[in-house]
Amino acid sequence: MRKPPRDRRIGPRSGRREFLWRLSGLTAAAYAQTHALTALAQSLRMDTTGPLARKALVLGNTIYRPERQAIPSSRKNAQDVGSALADLGFDVRREVDQGTDAMRGLIRNFFGELRASSSQRSLAVFYYTGHGIQHRGENYMVGSDVGLDQKVDAIARAAINIDQDIIAQASLPNDGTCVLIFDACRNDPTRVKTDSAATFNQVNPPRGTVITFSTAPGRYAIAPLSPDENSIYTGILVRELQKANADISVKDFLDHVKFEVRRFMEKHEDAFLRKHAQDPEVAANLSLRMSLALEKAPVAVADDEQVAWARIEQSVVPAERVTLLQDFMVKHPGSRFRQAAEVQLQRAVLSQAATQRNRVQIEKEIGNAEFQADQAKALDGDKDAAYRVGQMFELGSNGVPRDERKMVQWLRHASELKNGIASYQLYLHYRDRQMDRDAVRYENLARDQGYTPPPRLDTRRG
Repeated sequence: MRKPPRDRRIGPRSGRREFLWRLSGLTAAAYAQTHALTALAQSLRMDTTGPLARKALVLGNTIYRPERQAIPSSRKNAQDVGSALADLGFDVRREVDQGTDAMRGLIRNFFGELRASSSQRSLAVFYYTGHGIQHRGENYMVGSDVGLDQKVDAIARAAINIDQDIIAQASLPNDGTCVLIFDACRNDPTRVKTDSAATFNQVNPPRGTVITFSTAPGRYAIAPLSPDENSIYTGILVRELQKANADISVKDFLDHVKFEVRRFMEKHEDAFLRKHAQDPEVAANLSLRMSLALEKAPVAVADDEQVAWARIEQSVVPAERVTLLQDFMVKHPGSRFRQAAEVQLQRAVLSQAATQRNRVQIEKEIGNAEFQADQAKALDGDKDAAYRVGQMFELGSNGVPRDERKMVQWLRHASELKNGIASYQLYLHYRDRQMDRDAVRYENLARDQGYTPPPRLDTRRG
């Protein structure tokens, strides 16, 4: 295995960051212009300070009972993801075909070691490929020793609860970042057309996490029958990990993989793959921007390119970001920021449309740093940040007043960005006010977006 590249991290006011600070054309005075501008600049700049522990746990299950439920590609998936992460400097633990108890022990030890490193910030990756289900609104990973020829509730009792056993542990000390990737596959989705248990449910990510499912909630991921092939999602993930650079953040990288998977399947010559095109789910709640890749060597960047990118990082309004990103890609086609620019442009176009339709108002004078950072991310097309902003206006928290109108605007913004949890909350809001038309619309939308409310949230259903 190739020796990992040296982690050439720089201080907060040296190298590229110092260059950005001096050449942006807006400088420190512009940073103080509004809370929103400051928050967006902070949320978009890559964090390069301090030591960083890079750890990964990769699990793949191939063998299942009955034999027809086996997923031959899982072993290669786990091998290739583990190798790609090792080449990026991660300390990787990789295990294949583990039973439930063994998997639970590996997971417990993995997160325990991450929390024990209390003096060091961590970037952690957990990857799972194998069978997954949802039951009563919660998500499960299925160990190799669990028989799949039984009822869903029995499978769930014998499986690992992703929400409780993994996501609940994923917030790391010292502003660490935890990346959770689930590629739970079905060999033939036509066999389970009405089986919602064979899919994952949408989740609300805790602070410091980004969670990716290889397809949208309520839809199926397809695995090949050959042990020598990757699943579609993992094949593209590995390909992009092998060429990732340090200028694309974890969130932008996973969004890039999402867009690549969708593009590949929607344009595939095979009608079956086009019909069952996957749309990966990415849910994020990150306080810092980190990269999965290490900066292998300093790369010279022209002054005009650096200035243009700094202006993009400091822009807030989606329409302005669209214009700046389009201009940047025309003028700097070979830029090291090109991959990040492509991803951000796709999000900005979606956010521009959603912002205009829902009449979202940008708040510049209220809210604490967390509110402003989440507002900036929401304007950058982050559906989960938009949901959190709506929650803040509902609760009157984070330095903003309670405001039902703004809560609804931001929840509608989140819903349009495909946040099924926001859609379901809007259903409850309109139903309680006997606004039946809107209630039916958002209940159906939540269902179409694949969100299944857990029973504890569904007790008011009439």
